[in-house]
Amino acid sequence: MHTRRSFFEEVALLSALAAVWQEEGHAQDKNNNLSNFWDSYFAEATRDPAVISRGATDNELIDPARKVQLIHASPDGLRYVDTIADSELKPDSDVVVTINPGHFRPAPDDHKAVARSKGCQIRLDWVQTRPIMNLLAPMAWAGLAAWSVDKQSDSAIKDINNKVIGTKTNAGPATPALKDLDFRDPNDPNAPVQNQVILMGGSGRMALNVRAVRVNQRLQSVLDKSVSYSSIISPFFGFAPIAIPALKVFTQLLGAVFNHEAVIMNSMPVQVLATQDAWKGPHNSSSMKIVGGDFIAVPDNQTPDLKADMEKLRVVNGWLVHQDSDKNLPVEARAADSKVPPVSYMSMNFAIEPLPDVVKRKAQGG
Repeated sequence: MHTRRSFFEEVALLSALAAVWQEEGHAQDKNNNLSNFWDSYFAEATRDPAVISRGATDNELIDPARKVQLIHASPDGLRYVDTIADSELKPDSDVVVTINPGHFRPAPDDHKAVARSKGCQIRLDWVQTRPIMNLLAPMAWAGLAAWSVDKQSDSAIKDINNKVIGTKTNAGPATPALKDLDFRDPNDPNAPVQNQVILMGGSGRMALNVRAVRVNQRLQSVLDKSVSYSSIISPFFGFAPIAIPALKVFTQLLGAVFNHEAVIMNSMPVQVLATQDAWKGPHNSSSMKIVGGDFIAVPDNQTPDLKADMEKLRVVNGWLVHQDSDKNLPVEARAADSKVPPVSYMSMNFAIEPLPDVVKRKAQGG
């Protein structure tokens, strides 16, 4: 059985091999934009929240046009987070955010980009801005999901009476379902698809980055002879808390294994405000309010495609659907309705609870 210990042993070995490979000059040439992005990324992740950023970090994005826009899916339709009222934020000080990743659906052009590169990476990071205790450094939670073009999908073949008469195998990539973009711990396949992040002071940082990537074949050929690393790079690793320096090393490791091909969405670690106290405290103008419920993340250059339908769009079971779609159809079919604007989106659900309530429930075995 693949244990957590063996998983991290493989991470260490893979990291060492990747470093040697780079030192010998066999790794791909560094992409300056990508390198600058991650340097700025971790500088922002570790910035003291009491010190307001001196300027926007958008110019360090790999593709500023594809900056992530977070949109709340309320019962009355979609709304941008800057329209969330202060009174809707939790009145508590410290909170726990339970994150349930939903679905990633690429727009047609982004679907083609993934097909060309033969792979896609979705990375969701949360970072504390205040430690739990003075003795501990702030922690980060990172979830990585991979979507491979090598995965096949089956679609039903129906006759004129809509009766299924067979199946057709598609080489992919088909639009991935959650089972193909799993953020669960690889060492515990029965773990629920939910992850808890502790935000002391009700504030933290969140980042979402979705890229088309291609496995570095030369490095892979060496590693295949040295270590079983499939569980490390695909399809996922879970949201276990990790020190930021360790996350930075893991990021460098992934950069050696995967060649960056195209940006679907990108963001720096943006400050999120889950409580009224956090909203009253120091924060940047780019800070985002979050409340419990469903959200979608969309690249900035595709948000105009949503404008005409904001009040008519809903999120159902992680899928973006139109309120006028046939409710007798399965939600996946409603998500494919032409009434739904063809934008790339990643859905997620947040549940926000006071930290003392969560601690009490866990102490009682809940």
